[in-house]
Amino acid sequence: MKHSLFIPLLLLSIIFSYNGYTAEIIINGILNPTEWESAQENNVNYQVDPQTFNIENDNFTYRIITTEMGIYLGLTAHIKETLRIRTQENDKTFSNDHFQIMLDMNNNSSESYVFSVNHQGNYFDGKYDVNNELNTDWNNQWQYEVKLNNDNWVAEVFIPWSSMAFRIGNQNEFGFYISRFDEFTNATYASSPTNERMNNFFQQFSKLSTSVVNKSSFDLFPYISTNRDILENKNNVSLGADLFWQPTKNQRLSATINPDFGQVESDELIVNFSAIESFFSEKRPFFSDNQSLFEVTGPESLTVLHTPRIGGDSYYDDNYKSELSSALKYTYNHSSYDIGILSAFEDSTNNGEGRDFISLRTQKSFGANKLGVSVNHVNTPTIARKAMILSSDLHYKLSENSELNVGIIQSRIEQNLDNTNDIGWWVTGSLDINDHHNHEYSLFTYGEDLQLNDIGYVKRVNRKQFEYEYEYQTSNVDSLYIRDIAIGLETELKTNFQNEKLPHLIGAGIEIVTHNEFEYQASLEMLSSGFDDLVTRGNNSLWLPSSYNIEFGVSSPEYLWGKYSTELSLGTEGWKGDFYNINGSIEQQFNDKLHVSLSVSQYNSDSWIEWNEGNSVDEFNFTEQGVELNIDFKISDNQELRIKFEAIIGKAQNLSNYIVDSYGFAEPTEKSDDFSFSENAFQLRYKYSLSKLTAFYLSYGFGGEYEDEIAKFGKRNLYKYALKEKAAHNIFAKLRLSF
Repeated sequence: MKHSLFIPLLLLSIIFSYNGYTAEIIINGILNPTEWESAQENNVNYQVDPQTFNIENDNFTYRIITTEMGIYLGLTAHIKETLRIRTQENDKTFSNDHFQIMLDMNNNSSESYVFSVNHQGNYFDGKYDVNNELNTDWNNQWQYEVKLNNDNWVAEVFIPWSSMAFRIGNQNEFGFYISRFDEFTNATYASSPTNERMNNFFQQFSKLSTSVVNKSSFDLFPYISTNRDILENKNNVSLGADLFWQPTKNQRLSATINPDFGQVESDELIVNFSAIESFFSEKRPFFSDNQSLFEVTGPESLTVLHTPRIGGDSYYDDNYKSELSSALKYTYNHSSYDIGILSAFEDSTNNGEGRDFISLRTQKSFGANKLGVSVNHVNTPTIARKAMILSSDLHYKLSENSELNVGIIQSRIEQNLDNTNDIGWWVTGSLDINDHHNHEYSLFTYGEDLQLNDIGYVKRVNRKQFEYEYEYQTSNVDSLYIRDIAIGLETELKTNFQNEKLPHLIGAGIEIVTHNEFEYQASLEMLSSGFDDLVTRGNNSLWLPSSYNIEFGVSSPEYLWGKYSTELSLGTEGWKGDFYNINGSIEQQFNDKLHVSLSVSQYNSDSWIEWNEGNSVDEFNFTEQGVELNIDFKISDNQELRIKFEAIIGKAQNLSNYIVDSYGFAEPTEKSDDFSFSENAFQLRYKYSLSKLTAFYLSYGFGGEYEDEIAKFGKRNLYKYALKEKAAHNIFAKLRLSF
């Protein structure tokens, strides 16, 4: 690193600044000189995005004091103009001026805790792992206070060690990284010359050593909720609780009884005609807490343990419905290895007994590398099915700038006295040649009988695939108009176990950022001819001609009032039919309390192919429209009101029906029926925050869908009928407390 000489000097100044602290610090957003006199002010910043690593002095300053109970941070951001106001819910990432603190508490360069606060006093927290993914589902207690002054804003933060689980030691060395997004320059500055896109990101964290009290902690979160089903004229009251006990710093026991699926948070409205299952994120606190040990991922969105399966619908039994009764999780962190166990049990229903889940995970760490083994078991009595999923994974740092991930997974399925076994494996990696060039690749094979979705998730199996991506980026271009450029290339080669030629992909793209902060994107993807082995759901594969896809996009800067963006895709699909897809969005901050965003989209295809049944497919002239409206209103510091509305409509005019033969050729038959559909979802939610992790929720929501098999209605009527045909109509209230 070209600025590596500055790091030792910076570390020495930081380490010597922590000795001798005695005064108690009051978290009030004011850096009292008496409280902070023992902590040296650090003002060396590196511009990490756009990636120049130029040294900037006094973009922000920071002071750090560690005690046996936790870490105190005093952060000061210097400002040159009025800062943007954005009304939003807490635990959502920011688009305006903010600080982000990252703590690698195990000092193993594989994950960090993230704590972030903006100048308005909003926050989010989460975990950032070695796969460059931020998970904001993790939540815990920590303190902060923000003060906005004439020429700066100050964040005073206290993070207790008890809020995090990590390996215990007499002297705990941990890594830290502090960054500030400066909205005036639209750039990010940090305490170390590194960013999340680099393979050596965690290795470049600054280091500190501190004593930690090996103190136990206990948190209980009981809840009571009531739901009024207006359609069924029924009331339901539910009681439950989440329990989190940390007997020592390196042990954590969690339990939940009768958890809800987080009805206060509405899922995105998705209309899915494809053979690939939609992916939904976890919203229940029990499964978000201390979960990173169990999170093992691979290509094709493979997730070894996908917790929304637990207490949700069964992937392999369409008629199965149940709810989670209870669950238990225990983790132990040693100096060089970790162990975890998770078990869960569902309620029995009229259809039979509920499912049982158990997940075991152990992980060995050696430096920045780790080797893990997972064992997952699911029992589904309703269909006499037992699934055992075994996996092993290795994350290995080849060098400071390159890493390798290797995994192997096996499914063992026993159902109705039949046994089905299969395996899959993957190799992924990345290489940063220097600050400008990045290479990523993946090679994987998933057997055609690999079945992971009892407890995991994978987009598709029956694959042998190779992917490669290259990106070149440069910042501060010597141009009158352009500030940053990123150029990317990608290729994808794949086949299946029937050795059918699947479409190969080659693509290229460019992203340009101007000096006035407009972002422009353009890309081209070309698919070769080949078999589509998904559209007929496991029947004869369909041969399709080559196709292409061109995309254009533009996004405005963040103005004080908001921003706007638009994207356009066009090309060919199906049997040489043309398509286009256009999306536009606008966000507006009307005042300090009211923020509104609106998105609209339209997709049209002259050759949209959809499965009918068996080896039968239909070709349609298809149009789909969508609209999404979000309104956030901040009533007071602890009261929020949110309105969310989504609607999607579609009309399909049948062109012909085809029978796919064993060679993949489609023979036309008689035309099928036209059809149209519409879906909508609405939620009005009020939230009163009693503290950071306790709140009262009151929501009113409805959702409906309408299908018209002869497509006789116009688009306006489709929206209207979706509102009338309610499939759900509820008033929901929930109180979650903390003890």
